[in-house]
Amino acid sequence: MKKVTVRVPATSANLGPGFDVLGIALHFYNEITLEAGSNGWTTAHALTPAVSIHVQGEGAESLPRDASNLVVRSAMTVFNKIRRWPRALTVSLTNRIPLSRGLGSSAAATIGGICAAHALLGRRLPEQELLDLATRLEGHPDNIVPAYAGGLCVSGVIHQKTQYLKFPAPAGLRAVVCSPDRALATSEARRVLPSRIPFSAAVFTSSRVAFLLGAFVQRRYEWLDFAMEDVLHQPARARLIPGLKDAIREARAAGAFGAALSGAGSSVIAFTKRGPAARRAGQAMEKAFAAHHVHSSTMDLALENKGIRYL
Repeated sequence: MKKVTVRVPATSANLGPGFDVLGIALHFYNEITLEAGSNGWTTAHALTPAVSIHVQGEGAESLPRDASNLVVRSAMTVFNKIRRWPRALTVSLTNRIPLSRGLGSSAAATIGGICAAHALLGRRLPEQELLDLATRLEGHPDNIVPAYAGGLCVSGVIHQKTQYLKFPAPAGLRAVVCSPDRALATSEARRVLPSRIPFSAAVFTSSRVAFLLGAFVQRRYEWLDFAMEDVLHQPARARLIPGLKDAIREARAAGAFGAALSGAGSSVIAFTKRGPAARRAGQAMEKAFAAHHVHSSTMDLALENKGIRYL
């Protein structure tokens, strides 16, 4: 195959207490096109093909246009695995997922680049190898898996293999995502995490994660109010995101079932009913951030049960 386009959904990870374990796919996407050059392929090892990169949308002014681009690095892991390389590669990116906002932009680039390259080569690897390659690049699977599979996913690395369980995301629930205009790199958000936690925090977390999954499976959304509480990562990261605590509190006060930091931040995700409840939650979060002199914008999104798609 000479040209492949994939569509990859945004994702929200952690969902409060599910640190590095839970993730859910959202109904907006990045599109990645890989096109092999007319001068064909080689099995003689080359460091990288000649690369041409075009970017529209998010990151158009900042993303690298060379082999250091994450989509290219991800595609190269597949070329290297199969030991077949295009002599030239054109990469076209249409990015809608904001960068460094806790909505899975790097996971979309990683799994999207891997799956597009795999399709370009005729799909020779099993799903397990694709997920393992992506997890090694990303560092953890909680965004990779829902971007690949869709729905609400529980994931982990077990015996060096990425494993997951997928639950259907309910059609009647909305994800209201409020994104401050301040980026927060995952590496910075991880530096502030505690190296140890008390036993009581571990017990608190296990109970909340259990109720969170139960709330989604049984459609008992009133449980999300306390099931999305977190003591592992949000208190530390709140120091990096002015207004975070207030935005979460005000979303719940405005009628959201539950709210939490999305991924490593800086966005907040709140789950609501359709219609006025979603608008009220979004306005409440924007107002809370504005009180801390932080401008933000809100998206009212459906949940996505399909993961990566080949167009």
